Amino acid sequence: MNVIEQSLEFIAPQKINLRIDASVLKHFSSNVQRRWWDREAGGQLFARIDGDRWNITLATGPRPTDFRSRFGFRANRQVERAEINRLFQDGLHYVGDWHTHPENVPHPSQADIRSISEIVDQSTHTLAGFTMVIVGRAPIPQGLWISFHGIGGSYSSLAPKQSSH
Repeated sequence: MNVIEQSLEFIAPQKINLRIDASVLKHFSSNVQRRWWDREAGGQLFARIDGDRWNITLATGPRPTDFRSRFGFRANRQVERAEINRLFQDGLHYVGDWHTHPENVPHPSQADIRSISEIVDQSTHTLAGFTMVIVGRAPIPQGLWISFHGIGGSYSSLAPKQSSH
């Protein structure tokens, strides 16, 4: 079965069970930079949280007001703040950001690490940290970088849990 037709599960620090829905994986796949002229895309990740279970059910973006180039993406933070407030009213929690890279197996740049670390430290929240997803050109899950970023700049890269099937 195609991985995009299934969800992916991870164990993040502090024993957080992180699940990414198939609809979110499809959204990532639809924004892959397949051609040399494709620009980076990105947005926010939203989850339903039940204790230590985070189910990421929505990935937003990209938006017309975001800055996008071949090797760069900068979200419109004002629009994102409004999105966070609106979706929170529907029971969805902001849990991180995603963006694409024009490489097969993506790795974060120092700017990527700095950006998500600043978001974790400067946001008002009660979570242990936030997730960053970088989408490359290789098929999912090989084409994903997924990491969990805690308060104070610590982070861990995450690997999918092995299926019990």
